[in-house]
Amino acid sequence: MLVSIAITLLVFGAELVGGFWTGSLALLSDAWHVLADAAALVLSYYALRQAQKPSDWLRTYGGHRVGVVAALINGVSLLVISALILYEAVGRFLHPVEVKSEEMFIIASVGLLANLGIALLLNRSVENNLNVRSAFLHVLGDALSSVAVILGGILMLVWGWFWVDPLLSVVIALMIWHGAYDITRRTLNILLEGAPPDLDLTEVVTTLREQSGVRDVHDLHVWNISDDIISLTAHLIIGEGVEPTAFLQNLNGVLLRKFGINHVTLQLERECPLAGQLFCRVGVEEKATLAH
Repeated sequence: MLVSIAITLLVFGAELVGGFWTGSLALLSDAWHVLADAAALVLSYYALRQAQKPSDWLRTYGGHRVGVVAALINGVSLLVISALILYEAVGRFLHPVEVKSEEMFIIASVGLLANLGIALLLNRSVENNLNVRSAFLHVLGDALSSVAVILGGILMLVWGWFWVDPLLSVVIALMIWHGAYDITRRTLNILLEGAPPDLDLTEVVTTLREQSGVRDVHDLHVWNISDDIISLTAHLIIGEGVEPTAFLQNLNGVLLRKFGINHVTLQLERECPLAGQLFCRVGVEEKATLAH
């Protein structure tokens, strides 16, 4: 990861200088895309380090949310960068600028080779870690934008189509915006304690109710601690004769195997005034129940 960060920053520096030297907005846009990749790699590295820290009295869930907050900052900054690139591209369409296409082609080719090398370095850990996988996709996306810049350099070199440069910048900006929007949306959902968007809660509830001994499910809460850690809490009305230890072990196993929910807290009850209410207004029903 550290080697990948170093190579990415070198590519960013080369493309930034090359963009100003050749006058290519596409190369400058790709440079900012590379910087975004470097930020994603730094984020992934930092999040991995924080996630390894044990829970303590201050952070009972550990440091998993650090990566989420950093990802939100990264996503918002990418949205701003893409907007600035689009603004500059409109100006280039109105007032075309001649580009040193041969130099642009060479610099973009170096960037492509570097990105492919980084992708190979990260590929070994892609299957084992979602955090690394997101960084890998960032780098892969930048490799694709480098291919676009190379093709643009060829078109400008052979036919002198300098309008291709701002057009490529628009394409790269839209690629950045798409990824940044997805990152921002997912991180906001995590920080707002939203349910994982790819998890079917109806199926989760149905599965819980189908388990032997479960009469009702209520006060259900499902949220992400981090992108790959899902938490669930619920109250279960259980029947007579249920042995709690074996019952809970079975439910934990079912939720992990079927839905990937790896942090489960279940409260077992014989009866409850809130039974029948799958979701509750936190703090309101609890106070009413305690008052009775």
